[in-house]
Amino acid sequence: MEWLAATRDFIIIIVALVSLAANVLLIILGLRIWGLMKAMKAEVDPILASVQRTSDTIRGTSTIVGDVVVGPLAKAAGMAVAAQTLVRNILILARGGRTR
Repeated sequence: MEWLAATRDFIIIIVALVSLAANVLLIILGLRIWGLMKAMKAEVDPILASVQRTSDTIRGTSTIVGDVVVGPLAKAAGMAVAAQTLVRNILILARGGRTR
């Protein structure tokens, strides 16, 4: 039965060594992932800054277009509808209040 105890002790030692190696590999993997995350952040930060500048430019352009182009066109369209309604009502009154 002495060989059984020696085999058990040997297996315990092998399991402990495998566990130690697995833990070392996990620590190395964690350090590599941490380094990868730092490298990704260094790459992504300039891209995000560029996207922010582009977004600000688009926001400014859309504000200018809205103020300079769309605003006056909407006012002109409103005036045209108002003039059309005025002419239509004047013509209805000229006919004596009859519609066609």
